[in-house]
Amino acid sequence: MSAEDIVLQKLRWFRASADVLERQLRDVAGVLRVQGTRLDLRYLRTAAPRLGVADLLERALLEAGLRDG
Repeated sequence: MSAEDIVLQKLRWFRASADVLERQLRDVAGVLRVQGTRLDLRYLRTAAPRLGVADLLERALLEAGLRDG
């Protein structure tokens, strides 16, 4: 499983938990920080809307410092 797929899966788990599993978002931010520019952001931004987590992805990218606020 790629880092991108892990990010997307954790975002889906967060959304499925009615947005209460904050640990998932912290984990996502950690993966994003560690992987940084190696991530395929195009893939993430294409897949996230189909999974209903685009807003969460953008929030996590901002928290990880990979997106301008």
